[in-house]
Amino acid sequence: MEIGNLFNVVLLLGAVLSALLSFYLYFYPTRFFANKVLGLLAFSWALTVFGFMIQSPDFFSRYPHLYASLDVFALLFYPLMYIYLRTYLYDDTRTWKKNLVHLIPGLLYVVVFIPFFIQSSESKVQMILERSFPQWYISLQLFFNLLIVVQGIFYSILSLRKLHHFQYFRRVRLTRYQLGSLKWLKLFISLNILLWLCGTSGIIMEVLQVNIKIDLFAVFYLGLTILTIFLGVFTIKRPEFFAEEEDILKYITNKPVQQAFKEENTNRNDKELILNYFEEDKPYLKTDLKMQDLVNSTGLSYKRISEVFNVEFQKTFFDIVNEYRMRTAIELINSGYHRQHTLQHLAEQAGFNSKTTFNRIFKKQIGKTPTEYIQAHNL
Repeated sequence: MEIGNLFNVVLLLGAVLSALLSFYLYFYPTRFFANKVLGLLAFSWALTVFGFMIQSPDFFSRYPHLYASLDVFALLFYPLMYIYLRTYLYDDTRTWKKNLVHLIPGLLYVVVFIPFFIQSSESKVQMILERSFPQWYISLQLFFNLLIVVQGIFYSILSLRKLHHFQYFRRVRLTRYQLGSLKWLKLFISLNILLWLCGTSGIIMEVLQVNIKIDLFAVFYLGLTILTIFLGVFTIKRPEFFAEEEDILKYITNKPVQQAFKEENTNRNDKELILNYFEEDKPYLKTDLKMQDLVNSTGLSYKRISEVFNVEFQKTFFDIVNEYRMRTAIELINSGYHRQHTLQHLAEQAGFNSKTTFNRIFKKQIGKTPTEYIQAHNL
């Protein structure tokens, strides 16, 4: 591979530095799950940049088995960005089991291109030099290229929404230190969106065969490389910035977590916070909703949530959940949902985990069974 200009030199150095950072982030500090994800993100981006730089028939004629093999890492960047953000903010998501679904496109890419990967070197060289790829290969490459474009905007929007959700429900409990981290993450995601627009515009210009003075692909790759390196370096300089939330509070206050929470923002309205969470996120639609889900989403302690329900609502957690579920169930019945679906399916849509529970709660609150209610109102 020949490096012919300054841009290639800078991009190559960026790829190497990203790769080195990835190993540090993944292996130290080992207790921070989000840092491991960030390490994988940096490594996948380093290989993506390398794949971008070696795109030439001469190179692939010498190393044909590398052709298309590195493209899979481009399918991992945006999902890993979202997983990193998610696992940094929420401790209950810090397992690969809960995040593997986002990596399915990358796995699918490897599986569907196995017939090409197992081709002999001679066959690949002929296809590369003569541009005589099978039609199925061309169609699948187009599909995955479009999928990468869709991933960029989908995961960027999803990440911004996750940040907004987290800050909205927890801002009364966040320190200036933590709020600063959220501002940086928002900036990182926003710049990613701008770079995505550059890359997408480059694809459109290439398809339309429009020549412009600026190489939008160069802006995209160089920009994301710089962002990735900056994020990695910042993490190395201040690892506690990306630590678990409890560790952050210890670093800042040098006090036990529970004590730090008690001393912050004593005038906050926790009842309103919980009501907003129920109204906006509709957690009661989960059939396996637990009190711990509220703890993770609102930032309130288990003890404080119990106190709010018992003292301010004067009801139990399950009373409130069932009231919201009943409201949803009645809305579905009144809209005629039961005419196209079974009552059991309707109950599940409202958040009840069984028809028996649904009938019992319905009878307790309305005074009639669901069937009797439907007949009484001619629904």
